[in-house]
Amino acid sequence: MHKNDLKLSGEYNKIFIEQAPTAIAMLDRDMRYIAVSQRWISDYKMEGKEIIGRSHYDIFPEIGEDWKINHQKCLNGAIDICEEAPFKRADGTIQWIYWDVRPWYISEDKIGGLLMHTGDITIQKEKERERARMIEILDKTNEVARIGTWEVNLIKNEVYWSKMVCEIHEVPDDYKPSLESAINFYKQGESRDTIQRVMQEIMATGEPFDIEVEIVTAKGASIWVRAIGNGEFVDGKCVGLFGVFQDINERKLSEHALSKANAELRAIFNSKTVAIITTNDKGIINSFNYGAENLLGYSASEIIGKKAPGIYTVKEEVEKFMLDMSLKYGQDPRHFDPLKELAEKNEFDVREWTYIKKDGTRLTVQVTLSAIKNEEGELIGFLNVASDITERKQAEVELLRKNQLLNFAERLTMIGNWQWNTITNDVIWSSNLYEIFNVEENTRLTYDTYFSFVHPEDKDMVTDHVQYSLKEKKFPDLLHRIKLMDGTVKNIQLLAEIITNDAGEVIELVGTCQDVTEQRMAEIKFRGLLESAPDAMVIVNEAGKIHMINKQAEKLFGYSAKELAGEPVEILIPEDYKGKHSEHRSDFFANPKTRDMGEGKDLYGINRKGELIPIQISLSPLKTEEGVLVSAAIRDITSQKLAERRILKAKEELEIFSKKLVSKNAKLADFTHITSHNLRAPVSNLNSLLGFYKLAESEEERVDLFEKFETVINHLTLTLNTLVEALNIKKDNTEETLEDIEFNSVMVKTQEILSGEIMGTGAEIKSDFTNFPQIAYNKIYLESIFLNLVGNALKYRSADRVPKIFVSSGIENGKKFLKVSDNGQGINLKRHGHKLFGLNKVFHRHPDAKGIGLFLTKMQVEAHGGSISAESEVDVGTTFKINFN
Repeated sequence: MHKNDLKLSGEYNKIFIEQAPTAIAMLDRDMRYIAVSQRWISDYKMEGKEIIGRSHYDIFPEIGEDWKINHQKCLNGAIDICEEAPFKRADGTIQWIYWDVRPWYISEDKIGGLLMHTGDITIQKEKERERARMIEILDKTNEVARIGTWEVNLIKNEVYWSKMVCEIHEVPDDYKPSLESAINFYKQGESRDTIQRVMQEIMATGEPFDIEVEIVTAKGASIWVRAIGNGEFVDGKCVGLFGVFQDINERKLSEHALSKANAELRAIFNSKTVAIITTNDKGIINSFNYGAENLLGYSASEIIGKKAPGIYTVKEEVEKFMLDMSLKYGQDPRHFDPLKELAEKNEFDVREWTYIKKDGTRLTVQVTLSAIKNEEGELIGFLNVASDITERKQAEVELLRKNQLLNFAERLTMIGNWQWNTITNDVIWSSNLYEIFNVEENTRLTYDTYFSFVHPEDKDMVTDHVQYSLKEKKFPDLLHRIKLMDGTVKNIQLLAEIITNDAGEVIELVGTCQDVTEQRMAEIKFRGLLESAPDAMVIVNEAGKIHMINKQAEKLFGYSAKELAGEPVEILIPEDYKGKHSEHRSDFFANPKTRDMGEGKDLYGINRKGELIPIQISLSPLKTEEGVLVSAAIRDITSQKLAERRILKAKEELEIFSKKLVSKNAKLADFTHITSHNLRAPVSNLNSLLGFYKLAESEEERVDLFEKFETVINHLTLTLNTLVEALNIKKDNTEETLEDIEFNSVMVKTQEILSGEIMGTGAEIKSDFTNFPQIAYNKIYLESIFLNLVGNALKYRSADRVPKIFVSSGIENGKKFLKVSDNGQGINLKRHGHKLFGLNKVFHRHPDAKGIGLFLTKMQVEAHGGSISAESEVDVGTTFKINFN
């Protein structure tokens, strides 16, 4: 391009920039102004200043290094665009601007300088800030007022809740309800019916709604809300709803509370038992409720506007009231209005008055008198609230009379009552208690006052007792000595109740104190007589509680007197005798007289060690101030019983010797049966193996059968040797020899003995002795039991199925057992159950059935104190269960 053309183009650009409606500046590579628009001059307040040819940084010295660096980047081809940024001017003001700074080119690859396009958006930013501030204020106002907005798009069935609406419903801020779920928040009943009705109306007619209803929040809270709604219509059709939602629960609760308070006030004002009378500031009655009519006998129409309170008051009481009030406020009664003085001081007066009814009768009332003022604090009248206390006054008189009688009774019985406030340490005594302690009645009392009288030897006991009572919150009876100022020693008995607050803390003790010095002396004399008795003596009250015992009783039963005091007498009676004891005790107290107990019967007591003591008991009634007690004289007759036992023992030994002879004969017969039965099984098994041997087709089978012959013969030899040995043992010992035997080893031996039958029948035999693996038992008996029960299971197998036998042991409810179950022919227990274990009893037509095996098994089990039972179903199988002792 020619220089002239460039110059002309530059002029055009300069004209374009100067007349541009926005703020534009053209700068050379040295950041000097070539051209600026008028808007640039006005935006940056450059009117009247020389700009062209001057440096951009001279015009704006406040430009920082970060902007200068960006400008250099643009001179190298970069473009810098910013939508908004604060520009702090040299005079300290902030100007918000946006800019677009980019290079302008002299030629395709040569940058001539920068074009700056900026805009002053300060006014817009201030408006945005103002709008944001207003929105913030509005949000805070809505938050305080708990107001939110809602919208419903009926076309899309979408509901929008503002944050506050979500908060009121106690759901997350991002909760998206449907129209149906939103309505379901409204409390079922009137509230839900109302919202459904107004929603239908607004969609049908466009009628806005403003309702107050209850909702149940997502967390189950029931609150009152105000819902305002408007409709949005397009072409006459409702396409949306919008409105505001406010939490008005506090206001509604306040309204309800105010309504309740007004109702209560109305109820009080209309009460029959409370008289409410008001007057104006001149003293004329202007309100006379139903209670006042009932109390005084006048109707309201007779009184209101016509009479002053003087009509039903006693003149002398009115004069006394004026005098009392003048003295209270230090005024001259001659020129003093007590009612106005009460009003000025904002005080009220409560006192008892005598009212005169319309019929002339008098009654005592308690009156509260106060002034009535308006909102400006001006006196407009007086309020008189009265209640009839005639009955209460009569009760107070009666209470005073009874109090006097109580004081008289306390003096007669040497009893006083007391109260101890454990919080303040204040103590109150009745008049007679002062006399018991010989203290002046005006003496200030604390706990230490009482404790100072406690006998020095009893102080530790009393301290421990009081600390225990405060800790356990119960006060057992306490008997101790006191020593008066003159040295007199008395015995006193304390009874008390402990009072606690809602937190369970002890706040007060109330009780009685009785001077029992004379009773104590008499008790000491009685105890002396009791201790001199040669027999054990136990004194029991009508409730069966031990009152006292003597030293002989301590020696006999092993308890101290202190340990047994207050305990039930059943502590000395064996368990077997306790059942009817209370009945026998009641019979004695119904007809108390001296007599022997359990005459003709063996009686026993039980000592501390749990040992039974043979005793004789003689009962006698004992009359005391506490009522009738029973004195039991108990004699230990152990030596007499021992002599009786020696005589009986000789007789019993003769009888035992005779029984042993019979038992030995029975055992010998039993042994004979066991021997024949236990030998029959292996012999029978040898016959079975012999049959298999004859049918064997190969030498290998015959060798295998010979090994089984050898095993059975070895077991047969062992059985014979064992039986011979057992026979020798029976000659020398009267008791069977027990040894620890593992069930599994007996099971293996049994299977080996019966291997021929097992092979012949193809029987499946399983066992489980995990829970109870071994037992201490007579080995011959246990092997015989296994052999009998497993052998029977094979012998009486079903012809229709392969025999399955399961042998197991275990512990059930603390009892050890052995079970043998099979799937054989079964037994008809209804028909044969009564003779199942009888001798020579058979239940099947098996040629080898002898009726001995189960009989022997039962005898062997019972010989060790066990039992055997069976469960069976015909053609299903049988289970034998042995319970070991």
